[in-house]
Amino acid sequence: MFCGKCGTKNKEGAKFCEKCGNKLEASASPKKENKALKNMKEKTGKVPKKMKIGIGIFILLIIATIIVLSILLNNPVKKVEDYLTSYYDHYKEDYNNKELVEIGKVLKSNKENEKTLESIKKQTSKTINNWVKNFNKSYNNEEQLEEEFNKVYNILREIYNYFDGLEYVLTYEDYYNYYEELYDLYNSKENYLKGVTSSTETEKYNYFSKVIESDSYYEDASEFVNNYLKEELNALKENASEITNLDKEATNEELLNAYIKQLAYLEENQYQNGIDLSKTNEYVSLYENAISKIVEYTTSYAEELEENLKTNEVMSMIDESMDALEYGSDEYLELEELKESYENKLPDSLVSKYLVSYTSGTSDANYSITINEKEYDSYVRFSFEGETVNRIYRLNNEYKTFTAKIVRGPDWDADFKGEIIIYGDDKELYRSGQITKTGELKSEINIDITDIDDLKIEFVTESEPDGWTNFYIYLVEPYLYK
Repeated sequence: MFCGKCGTKNKEGAKFCEKCGNKLEASASPKKENKALKNMKEKTGKVPKKMKIGIGIFILLIIATIIVLSILLNNPVKKVEDYLTSYYDHYKEDYNNKELVEIGKVLKSNKENEKTLESIKKQTSKTINNWVKNFNKSYNNEEQLEEEFNKVYNILREIYNYFDGLEYVLTYEDYYNYYEELYDLYNSKENYLKGVTSSTETEKYNYFSKVIESDSYYEDASEFVNNYLKEELNALKENASEITNLDKEATNEELLNAYIKQLAYLEENQYQNGIDLSKTNEYVSLYENAISKIVEYTTSYAEELEENLKTNEVMSMIDESMDALEYGSDEYLELEELKESYENKLPDSLVSKYLVSYTSGTSDANYSITINEKEYDSYVRFSFEGETVNRIYRLNNEYKTFTAKIVRGPDWDADFKGEIIIYGDDKELYRSGQITKTGELKSEINIDITDIDDLKIEFVTESEPDGWTNFYIYLVEPYLYK
């Protein structure tokens, strides 16, 4: 135990110093404290608590920053991004490919890590895409434009060639698409610069109209083109609108035909005084609206016809609409799908069913025939034999509705008359009433044939031609619906 006053070492348990008599404390340190350490403790003790916390937080932030930087610097995705950026920023025609070499090393070291490679692929795609987007800006002259185009294109070519179309860097498909986009932008910007320096308004229009085909960057070019053709476009718009200016009671069929006619008018009047109006916003708006309306009213009219059991008419109507549209366009394909959906709903023809029995003077055919200058795709025919004739078809209880249309053949004798009667399993389902050459004819037939096995069609007449003459009554387009 040491004396706190003189430093003399005393025996353990002594109460007073044997040298100076100072009272000894049991808690005294076995060694003198270092004065420098003591001073430091005294100074530390005087530091405010808030400052101590702040210092601690600052130290933690430094440590965290070091850790994050360490992670980023060793992140393969970040490395590839940095190498690509450096390659782009420092590129010249004689520039070496040291960054590409480093990217190759990163890819090689991660060749077993598919997740990392996919992340690299996404990042490289994003970086390269930004290069192309950055090209879409204004240029002072054609030299500057060409220089920037060559830089971006050469960089893409060098990267593609170096990695040989590696999917994690730049595939051939992406390389080709980027080149196409760059080339289109280059052409539009070149045309813009030529248009700005044109000596005539017509020459300026011709250049600017090419600009707005593929590049919406130059609003002034679009504005100039539209104003230059203002009178022509107003006339076009007025005439096109007149075609579809129908009353509120217009049917779907009338509206559809009007917009098909409007589209044809626009195509026929695309050029005015040697100038292509189709490059203008007004023309495009009219054209796209006409196409949209054709699709809309084709769909509505198809639903209407189907509801009235005229599915066959749906098919021909859709064909007419498709003929008005550009082959392979989105709208054309949309109507093609619509047509396919109705093909599954087409009715069966009665004349394709099994013929149970028939009498002479009757016939049928499942091919088209023209009667009174109108074409029909199938028919059942009855001649004037001076007696009742008939045909019986087997339906096997498969159908719910039968439709057909009665048509008088040409050159009827004024004295001829007859009547169509239809039976379902010997039960009368329909009677036309007396048919004459000039009398009113209710031609439409639409009857319920649910659970009918045999359908019998009779033509009742006492009329008979004098000699061999073709006088017929027809049931055209006889359809069966399930």
